[in-house]
Amino acid sequence: MRHIEGMIRAKTAWGRVLIGGLGLLLGLLLLPATGGAKGGHNSCVGDDACFENTGAVGNGSCDEERACRGNTGAVGNDACNGFQACFFNTGAVGDGSCDEFEACFENTGGVGHASCNVGNACEVNEGAVGNGSCNGFVACFSNKGDVGNDACDGSHACEHNTGAVGNGSCNADFACHCNTDPIGDNECNTPHECEGPPC
Repeated sequence: MRHIEGMIRAKTAWGRVLIGGLGLLLGLLLLPATGGAKGGHNSCVGDDACFENTGAVGNGSCDEERACRGNTGAVGNDACNGFQACFFNTGAVGDGSCDEFEACFENTGGVGHASCNVGNACEVNEGAVGNGSCNGFVACFSNKGDVGNDACDGSHACEHNTGAVGNGSCNADFACHCNTDPIGDNECNTPHECEGPPC
């Protein structure tokens, strides 16, 4: 009788271990895929969102599939949210920036606050971007010039631009598209006004 009671106890204990192990495994499977990156509160949520990321990530950032995969730049708060938004980005990204589909995909320039928002806005951009700038579809796509504050806002506004752009300038669709000249403050704010030759 004692032998049977011992077998029942052993089976019950083994059952508890098995159930506990299955619960732990299920819990791990339900965690968001972050690739082991450390991020702030509500950050790095999504498949491979921060996989191979080495940059510091603020709160509410790098959320969406591959949002910050391979990123090395520091990311502020509420930034780099969108599919591949900061995929292999190397520039520092300010608060509320690079939000949308591939907004700062392979960007290398530093990005200020509230900038590069809208799809592909600063994709492969190389210039430094000020605050409130490059907001528009491909606004600073492949831009190489430094951009001041509140500048290059508009669709294709500074796409393929190579000249430095001052504060409050190039704010219109295609305003400084393919431009090669330096632009001062508060200039070129109508469509195509300072557009360069085909590039």
